[in-house]
Amino acid sequence: MSEQENIERVRQGVALLNAHDFATYVQRIDESYIAESETVPGGVHGPAGVRQQLDLLLGAFPDLRVELEQVLASGDHVVTRIRLSGTHKGTFAGIAPTNKIVSWGVCGVSEIRNGKAIRGRLYGDNASLLQQIGALSMPKATSAG
Repeated sequence: MSEQENIERVRQGVALLNAHDFATYVQRIDESYIAESETVPGGVHGPAGVRQQLDLLLGAFPDLRVELEQVLASGDHVVTRIRLSGTHKGTFAGIAPTNKIVSWGVCGVSEIRNGKAIRGRLYGDNASLLQQIGALSMPKATSAG
């Protein structure tokens, strides 16, 4: 697929995520797919693993929205910068629901072959998310001088 086709494929994927059409979304994932993220020890494997992670995320944030802020392609690789937002209404990473509205950024790098994702890596602003739901306290910055 061309770089432009890969970019369009990502845009379509975001639309499927926002429609919570996970059944169609995972059809775009190759059986050999492997994804890495610091929040998922051992990684995510295949369409079933992706579906499991989406179900966990939607269980915690049932009104989850994905905003595509930027997408770049180079050959079979696509880099996305997205913003996730939702209301913390279910347990997330062992943290009980807080009903807080949250928003956090994620950068993803995907490799696409023959129209299907075969590899991925997510870099999320998890500290910001955990701070917003009260699970992480960060010191306030002070000015020097």
